[in-house]
Amino acid sequence: MATALLTEIAEPNLVPIREISRVTGVNTVTLRAWERRYGLLVPLRTSKGHRLYTHDDVQRVQEIQLWLSRGVAISKVKALLAQKKLHDCIEEIDSVWEDLAAQIYQHINAFHRPRLEHVLSDVFALYPVDMVADYLLVPLIKGLQGNALGQAAQHAFFFNVLQEHLQAAIYRQRQVAHGEKVLLVSLPCNPLYSSDLESLLINYNCLVHQFQAEYLGHLDLKEAQLCAEALHAKIIVLVGYGALNATELQLHLTSWREKNAMPIVLAGNLASLYPALGLDKGAAVHPCATMQQIQATINQLVKG
Repeated sequence: MATALLTEIAEPNLVPIREISRVTGVNTVTLRAWERRYGLLVPLRTSKGHRLYTHDDVQRVQEIQLWLSRGVAISKVKALLAQKKLHDCIEEIDSVWEDLAAQIYQHINAFHRPRLEHVLSDVFALYPVDMVADYLLVPLIKGLQGNALGQAAQHAFFFNVLQEHLQAAIYRQRQVAHGEKVLLVSLPCNPLYSSDLESLLINYNCLVHQFQAEYLGHLDLKEAQLCAEALHAKIIVLVGYGALNATELQLHLTSWREKNAMPIVLAGNLASLYPALGLDKGAAVHPCATMQQIQATINQLVKG
């Protein structure tokens, strides 16, 4: 079967769905949803029914991503593409991310698991993971970090539902990820902030890009170094929030860089802490404030 498929897609200008997913970072599930539900893509088909895409399809997906980053709902994108409107000329629009956040808040406040699960499933099926993280979920997580009565319970409820969803998605995506290995580690942090959620989001997004991502939870830097070496990781992503000791982190990172040439990506509060670390520019340590920056950096480092 594999040989027949390779023969049918030998045309260099056509690529299978897994390749357009790798290049654009849009999950194959999402690409199929855009095709079936909204007619945004019309791929060619092999005799066996496998989808094939052209270079124009890749550009179209990237154009869709631009509209989504502006807050346009996926249901409205086809009309905008047909009108060929320019992004810098578009009138003010309502943000789909604000609407989705309002829905999720409503279900969190009511502790209504089925409705919350439905919204999350729909969101992950229709929108790229990095945008869902940057524009919706990370702001939601931060918004639940208050001390008002009931907020701790709401945070715990949302954390558990989202964590279950991400772990199931990660398991499915891992079956088709065969690229370079990326290790993710959360540093000890403020217990009121769930860095695990952001790490799971990064993990899932890396897998969508078909990297072999491995999240090992909370480890100190010495343990993380041992794991990175044992796993033969290409890149390590450190995620940290809350009160972090810049001096201690600087010493560990300097020692690490002397022993290992592996690039390090700093996420969460670690990114904003980077200027205080006093590391030289050749230290191969890359601060990233958003999920989109994290993935772009990883992609660039792998190419380099």
